[in-house]
Amino acid sequence: MLLRCLLLLLAGNAYAKPQLTWLQTDWPPHQIVSGPFQGQGTFDLLLQQLSTAMPQFEHQTRLVNLARLEQAFLQQEPALCALGTLYSEQRAQNRLFSVPLAVGPALAVGYITGKLTAHPAMQDNGADIHKLALDRTLTGAYQPNRLYPEIIEPLLRHPDSNLTSHAFTSEVNAAGLLAGNRVDYVVEYPERMQYYNLLLPQAATLEHRAIAGANVASVSYITCSTDEVGQAAITAVNQLLPALWQQAEYIQAMQRWLDDSARRRLSTDLEQLQQQALMQLKPRPDDAVDAGH
Repeated sequence: MLLRCLLLLLAGNAYAKPQLTWLQTDWPPHQIVSGPFQGQGTFDLLLQQLSTAMPQFEHQTRLVNLARLEQAFLQQEPALCALGTLYSEQRAQNRLFSVPLAVGPALAVGYITGKLTAHPAMQDNGADIHKLALDRTLTGAYQPNRLYPEIIEPLLRHPDSNLTSHAFTSEVNAAGLLAGNRVDYVVEYPERMQYYNLLLPQAATLEHRAIAGANVASVSYITCSTDEVGQAAITAVNQLLPALWQQAEYIQAMQRWLDDSARRRLSTDLEQLQQQALMQLKPRPDDAVDAGH
C-alpha cells in the first residue's frame, strides 16, 4: 500500500503543471490593483488573454513595487514573468525577453494648460528637457526605479536639476501635484497622467509635450526568469503573440487608456509591429519541407 501511494504521488507530480508567477505593480493605467478600475489596466487585460491561452501553466500574481520587481530578477528568482518591461542590454543579462507585447506613447512632459507653453524649452519638435530641468525657477517630478531614455537619465543625477523623485500612486497623484501647484511639470506617460486626472475631485486641464531627442513610441515586452519554467513561458508567449497582434480584441485592450490623439500618433508604429508579427506567422519554405517529412 505504501509503495502504491508513493507511485501515485510520483505520477501526480510528473503531470503537475509548472507554476508561473506574474509580478504585478501598482502601475496605473497599465496595471491597476485597487479602486474603481481595478483589473482594467492595459497589461491586466493583456495578461487575461495570455494566461487563458497558456493552460499548460498554473498562473498566479504577486504584487511588488518597482524596486522589488527589479531585485527579483537580479536575484534570479525562478518561475517569474512580468509584463510591460522596456528593453535594455543591462536587463537582458538577468532575464529573457519576448517578442513585442505592446506599443504605447513614450514619456512626455505634462503640465497645466498654458503654464509652460511660452517657456523657451518648448520647441516645435518637443520639449528641451535639459533646458527645462536646469531652470531653477521650476520644479519637476519623476517616478523613480524605472528605465529612462539616455537624454533624461543624466538629468536625474545632475546637482542643478529641478527634478524631484515621487513614487506616484493614487495617494501621491501626479496630476494632483500639478493641480495643487506643488510642481510645474511631470515627466510621465500621457495615459498615466490621464488616469490620475480621472481620480481628482475636479479634473485639471493638462497639456503634454513630447521630449525632443526621445522616441515618440514605447515598445514593451514580457520578461521571464532564465530558469526552465521561465524559458518555457517565453517560448509559449512567443508562439502566441504574433497571432494575438492580429486580433481586434488584443489591440483594443492595448489601447484601452489611449485617447484619439495618441492612437493617431501611434498608428504607424502599430501597423509596423503588426506586419512584423504577421511575418512571423507565415511559414518559411524550410518549414514546409520539414512538414512533408
